[in-house]
Amino acid sequence: MASVSKSKTTKSNTIAFFDRTAFAFSLLVILVSTASAQEKVSFASTDGELNGGTPTSISGYLYRPSGPGPFAAVVSIHGCDGATNEKGEVRPLYGTWGEILSQKGYLLLLIDSFQPRGHGSLCAMLPVFSRPVLPNRETPMDVYGALNYLRSRSDVRSDSIAILGQSYGGMAMMFTIANGALPKDVAPDKDFRAAIALYPNCPPVADKDPHWRPRQPMLLLMGESDTATPPGPCKDMVARAKAEGSPPIDMYFYPDTYHAFDHPNLPMMQMISQKRPDGSSPIAGSNPEARADAINRVTQFLASELK
Repeated sequence: MASVSKSKTTKSNTIAFFDRTAFAFSLLVILVSTASAQEKVSFASTDGELNGGTPTSISGYLYRPSGPGPFAAVVSIHGCDGATNEKGEVRPLYGTWGEILSQKGYLLLLIDSFQPRGHGSLCAMLPVFSRPVLPNRETPMDVYGALNYLRSRSDVRSDSIAILGQSYGGMAMMFTIANGALPKDVAPDKDFRAAIALYPNCPPVADKDPHWRPRQPMLLLMGESDTATPPGPCKDMVARAKAEGSPPIDMYFYPDTYHAFDHPNLPMMQMISQKRPDGSSPIAGSNPEARADAINRVTQFLASELK
């Protein structure tokens, strides 16, 4: 197992091609394998107020355990590259979590906030709040649509649903679970029970809400060497949240580990399209040891919080 403290792990060799909130999708895209969802579904977003009363029909990719259920469930939010590639295939980075968690007995719904609105990757559109689908507006409304959909299913334990987001999805998740952000039509006892963020982009969240803190227990996993979404601002934001009486937040930062460390098998590389003023470029890539540790931590966290 990786050597982990509340800030540590090891090195890697695989890439991600999605958010930095500055990860332009001129990053070369390396697709190694495609994770297959068990079922494509659709459900209504709660964004009707943005669309003149007509909610957007959102696509979702459902990963279901075998057996009748009912199961604890997870809503998963993709990064800025979108849930699917140009062929409409679920990207391995996101689909793999569906496969892993469904094998562990959780029903996972990966939502697609971009394609139903006519967008592919939005990584090249900067700053983040210039994008046509925002992490603090459309995506949270899609997430609550997904929550409503899951709660309507007889094979889901409606009181045992968590939320997971990676990169841009992690940032959107943090907006979704912020204290005071629960929609008025969602009763507190029908809210998400737990939240998981993998390498989110924290500065936009902190800038919008300097007193951010989650409504539920949260697990945060990041690479210590991540220059795409650096961990420092997240550490500061969580420290402030804890000082203000936040629910429990567990943080783990893996040393010598970069963005998208949980991708199953993409080579680590410099993102030359994202040169810094000093001539350096962000690095992204998988870390097998950190990935294995993250899978273990996520499953233990879900088992504890979704009893």
